[in-house]
Amino acid sequence: MTPQPARGAARPSPRDRRGRRAASAPADGPVVDDPWSDGPRLVEPRVSPGRAGPGSGGRFDGSVDGRGIDDDRADEPGHGRHDDVPDEAAALAVLTDTGIGELLAAALGTTGAELASWRVDAVHHRPGDGVTVGYVVQQRGGAQEYLLASSSRSCPRDVPGTLVARGPAGTVVVWRHPDDPVLPALRRACDPALVAPSLPGSGPVTALELVGYRPLRRAVVRAERDGVPWFVKVLRPADGNAADVVARHRLLGGAGVPVPRVAHAADDGLVVLEALHGTPLLDALVAGTALALADVLAVVAQFPAAVLDLPMRRPWSSRARAYAGALEVRPALAGRAHAVAAGVRSGLRSTDPGPVVPTHGDLHEAQLLVDGTGRVSGLLDVDTAGPGHLVDDVACLLAHLHAVRPLTPELVAVAQCWTAEAAGIVDQGALRVRVAGVLLSLAAGALPPDPAAPADDSERMLAAAEAFLA
Repeated sequence: MTPQPARGAARPSPRDRRGRRAASAPADGPVVDDPWSDGPRLVEPRVSPGRAGPGSGGRFDGSVDGRGIDDDRADEPGHGRHDDVPDEAAALAVLTDTGIGELLAAALGTTGAELASWRVDAVHHRPGDGVTVGYVVQQRGGAQEYLLASSSRSCPRDVPGTLVARGPAGTVVVWRHPDDPVLPALRRACDPALVAPSLPGSGPVTALELVGYRPLRRAVVRAERDGVPWFVKVLRPADGNAADVVARHRLLGGAGVPVPRVAHAADDGLVVLEALHGTPLLDALVAGTALALADVLAVVAQFPAAVLDLPMRRPWSSRARAYAGALEVRPALAGRAHAVAAGVRSGLRSTDPGPVVPTHGDLHEAQLLVDGTGRVSGLLDVDTAGPGHLVDDVACLLAHLHAVRPLTPELVAVAQCWTAEAAGIVDQGALRVRVAGVLLSLAAGALPPDPAAPADDSERMLAAAEAFLA
C-alpha cells in the first residue's frame, strides 16, 4: 500500500494540544526543533496562505472550546467498526513509545522518503473505541510531514494510501495528513485550489487554517476569500452527516434561530458555513456585559418542536465512568475521578431531569455570540441539537463557565448569578449531578501534554466536580 503524498497541507497551527506527549525519539538523526510544541496555548486565527495543517481541536483552552478526550457520543454510528476491542492503555503506550519510529519510517519508506526524527504532537483518546496519535515527522533532507497512527475500532483497514500493522497494540493504521481514511473531503478542504470551487466568491483563497481536527471524526477549516471568512466542516460521508447538518441548520434557521447559513454541501462530507458576526459570549462576560441565564437559554427556547423528531443523544454526564477511566493515567487523580463518576451515576438514577424538550446538546459559551446590546446573535455547532433535557444544556453551560481559566471576578459573579437563577428553571439536584459529570469530562480533556507535568487544570476541575456533589 502506497500512502498518498500530503502536498498542500501545512503543519499544525500552534493550538492547545489535548492529551499526553512522549519525548522526541530520534531515528538516526537530530531531534527537529518543533516550532509548534512550545507555542502559545491560545492564539488568534492566523493567515496561512496556501495550506492548512492539523490543530488539536481540544476542548479545554482559554475559552474551553474543545476536548482532547474525543467527545463523539458512544451512540453515534461508527464507520467500518471492527469487532476486536483494543487494549487502549497498551495502544497509548505503544503509539507514544520510541518504537513507533519504525512504523513511521515504514510509512515514509513507501514513497522513498527516509525518517530523520519525529515527535508526538497530539493524543486523541475515544474511550471504548481506541487511541489516535498525531506526529510531526522530519524527513531526512529537511521536509516535514504530519502522520497519524490509530488503534481505533472504527478506522477502516482497506483504504488505499494507509499502512496497516499488527502488534502489541492490536491493529494500527497509519496515514499521512490530510488523507484521513474516514474523511475523504479533508484533502480538498486543506488545499486552496481544491476548496475554491466550494467557496462563494471569485478571488483566490487567501487563508486556510485547520482550527479543529478530531481524526476519523470531523474537522473544521477556516477559509478566507475576497476578504470574507467561511468555515468548512469536514464530516464522515458514510454516516450521512453532511446532509444531516444541512437539514439541522435549515430547520433551525427557518424557525428564526440565529445559526450560520449553509453556503455549500457535498456528498463527500464537506459543508461550507458562513461566519456569523458577534462577540464570543466569554469575551462579553469578561468585559462586564450583563446577561441573564434566561437570555442565553432563550435562543434554545426558539427551537421548533420538529427538533424532537431528531435522534436523542446521550448527555456528557452519562459517560462519567469512561472519563474517569481516562484519568487513570494519573494515579493521584484516579481514585477521586472514579468516586466522582460513581456519585454522578448514582445521582442520575435518583434525580428528576424534567421533561424531554428540544435542546442544543453541547451548549457552552464558545457556541454563543452576542451583539452590542448583549442579545444572543449567533448559535454555533448545532450538529448535536435534538430531544433531551433542559437541565443538561444548563449543566453544560455552567460547567464550562466554572472551567474557564483564569476565572476572573466578573466570571465568578456570572457563575454565581446563573447558578442561583437556574434554581427557578431546573431541578437543583439534577443540575448539580450533571454539572459534576461535565466537569469530569473536562478534567479528562485537560490533562497536560507532558505526562510528567502537573495536572493542575484537571485537578482544579475535579475539585469543582467534587464540590457540586458535596
